Amino acid sequence: MNLLRFGVAMTVIIWLLGAEVINAQEPCEPFRDGSETSISLDFGTKCVEEQNVELPKFPDHWSNDTSDDEVWLQLPTPTAGRDLPLPNWAKAVAGHLPKTAAALLQLDYAQRTKSPLDSKLRAKMRFEVAKVNRCEYAKRTALLDLLHAGATSDELLRLVSGVDAWLPDEQEPLSFAQKLSTDAARVPDAEFDKLVQRFGPRETAAMVLLVAYGNFQDRLLLGLGIEAEGSAPLPPLKIEFDPSVFQAQPILPPNRPFEPLLVGGIDVIQDDGAWGEISYAELQRRLVGQKERNQRLPVPTWDEVAPKLPPSFAARPTRIVWNLVCLGYVPELAVPWSLTTRTMWAEAPQDRVFEESLFWVQTRALQCNYCMGHCEMLLEVAGLSNEQVHARLKALASNDWSAFPAAEQRAFAYARQLTVNPWAVSLRDYEALERDLGEKEAMAIFFWLCRGLYMTRVSDGFQLQLETDNVFSDFALPPKSK
Repeated sequence: MNLLRFGVAMTVIIWLLGAEVINAQEPCEPFRDGSETSISLDFGTKCVEEQNVELPKFPDHWSNDTSDDEVWLQLPTPTAGRDLPLPNWAKAVAGHLPKTAAALLQLDYAQRTKSPLDSKLRAKMRFEVAKVNRCEYAKRTALLDLLHAGATSDELLRLVSGVDAWLPDEQEPLSFAQKLSTDAARVPDAEFDKLVQRFGPRETAAMVLLVAYGNFQDRLLLGLGIEAEGSAPLPPLKIEFDPSVFQAQPILPPNRPFEPLLVGGIDVIQDDGAWGEISYAELQRRLVGQKERNQRLPVPTWDEVAPKLPPSFAARPTRIVWNLVCLGYVPELAVPWSLTTRTMWAEAPQDRVFEESLFWVQTRALQCNYCMGHCEMLLEVAGLSNEQVHARLKALASNDWSAFPAAEQRAFAYARQLTVNPWAVSLRDYEALERDLGEKEAMAIFFWLCRGLYMTRVSDGFQLQLETDNVFSDFALPPKSK
C-alpha cells in the first residue's frame, strides 16, 4: 500500500468523523493475512497508531465495562475464533440474548466475506446504506472493507464525495442501495430489471439482501448508540459455534392469552399528521393488489431450493415466497439470517400479538404491502379471529391509539421512529423501552424491530407477490407423520 493511497484513505476515514490527521509518517504494511478472514486483526489499529490519529468519541453511546473474556463466558462455547476481539454490538446483545449474539457474529462474517457480489461493489453499497441512515460506525466499517478489497485513493474519494462523483458503472447499484434504504416501496421495476440484465438474478438478489442487512444493522447500532471499539474498525471476524447451539427449524412461539382492545383508554402519543392519511380501507385494497403483483424474480420451487440448504433447514418444506426467494438465490446469506432470527425467537419468545402489532406499525410506516399481509396471517395464527385482527389493525392505522395500554403505545411510537428516522433515536429512548418492558424483553423487542427493516427491504426489493392463503399455518401445527 503506497503512502499516497494510505494517506488519502485514512484522511477520508478521519474526515468522516470530524478528526484531523497529524504528523503522517511512513506507510503501514498492507493486508497480508492469507486466511479466510483475510484481514490482519492488528492492521487497522497499527496504522492509526503509526499515523498519530485520534478518533473522537461517539455521543450518547452504549457503554459496558465488561471485558471480552467476561462476554465470552456468556456466549456459547465457540469452535473457532475464541482469541478474536468482540465487537461492541455483539457485547450489547449478548448480555440478554447470548445465542442470538453468537448467530449474529456468524451472520456478519457471512455478509462481509461470502457474498457473491464483487467485494468492492459490496463495500460501496454498504457505505451508501450507512450514509443515508447516518450511521458512522457502519461507514467506517464499509471503508475498511473497501480498502481491503484493493480500492484506490480515487475510488475512496469518489465514494465519499457523493452522487456527482459516481462513475457511470457505479450509478445503478449505488442508487439502488440508497433508494431501497429510503423509499423501498417505490423503487421502479425498470431499475431492478437493469440490475438483473447487468449482474444476473443471483448477484442482484445478493444486493437486496445486503441492503436489507445494512438497514437491520444500522438500526441495531444507532438504537443502542454503539461506539467504535477502538481507533480503527474491526475486520470480519471468523467466529464459529456448534450448529446445535442455534434454532434451525422454523418455529412459532406458543400462543399467549391476549387482552381485548381497551374502551375509554387514553391516547398518550402525540399525533403524527401523516399517519392517518391512508385509510384502513385503502391499506386493505393494496393488499389485494399485492396478491396480483408480478414479482421481479421467479420463485424457485422447494425442490430447487432444498438441495442448496443444510440438512436441518431442508428437513421441513416451506411455501412462504419470502423464504423460497432468499434461500433459493443466495443461500450463503439467507441461511445465516434465518438462523439468527429463529434463534432469537427460541431464546426469548415474546407475546406474538404484541410483536406482530409492532411489525404492522413498521409495515405501515414503510407501506410494505407484502409484510403487512403477513402480519394479518400471523395474528390469525396467534389466535385472533378475522374480526379481532381487523379491529386491532384499524385502531393502529388511526392517530388514536387509546385502545392500547400506554406502554404498548410508547413501543409503537418507538417502532415508527426507529423505522423511519433511525438517526433520531437515542440510547435514552431504548432505556425508556426497558423501563416499560423489562431489560431482556426490551432487547428482544428491539432486535425484533431491527429485524423488521430486513424483512421489509427484502419484500419490497423483490416486490414479492403476497400469498393467497395463510402460509404460516403450516408452522402453527406439528408436522404430519408419514
